[in-house]
Amino acid sequence: MLPHRLTPEITLRLLQPHHTDALFDLTDRNREDLRRWLPWLDSTRSPDDTRDFIRATLDTFARTGAFTCGIWHHTNLCGVIGFNTLDRQNRSARIGYWLDAQHRGKGIMTACCRALVDHAFSELDLHRIVIAVATDNHASQAIPERLGFTKESVQRDAERLYDRFVDHTINVLLRPDAQAGR
Repeated sequence: MLPHRLTPEITLRLLQPHHTDALFDLTDRNREDLRRWLPWLDSTRSPDDTRDFIRATLDTFARTGAFTCGIWHHTNLCGVIGFNTLDRQNRSARIGYWLDAQHRGKGIMTACCRALVDHAFSELDLHRIVIAVATDNHASQAIPERLGFTKESVQRDAERLYDRFVDHTINVLLRPDAQAGR
């Protein structure tokens, strides 16, 4: 699948160690905004932390096939998407993502999620895809809605974000539902 050109402007590429500086700079530029929804910003303080993250994702990819991609708009890294978990026994996966503030609202993340869902069902032979999103993160909630996911449940206090807990909506797409166009 990788690299995978989604449109003439958007490409997914497996994150590699040579992307460390670009990813750290992108993270740093979006730090305050991302901190509203992602718990790892305070532990990503240097390019070394980002390099360790990339190496961990490559190790996970080698062991399980769960990959983490950079999202490129033309030649600029603008976000990250990947399978946070891949459970082959139960044929399920969980997708996580984030996007640079300047690139939001353009359909980029919806297209990237669609590509991962299509890959999960057609190439990985998965049955269930989950996207967990903080209930108050309305922009991120819209993505699984657009892709036909079903809001299956709400997990109360599912994640600790620094000084508070947030609830998560569990959005699920099953392969038969995707094939039926629901």
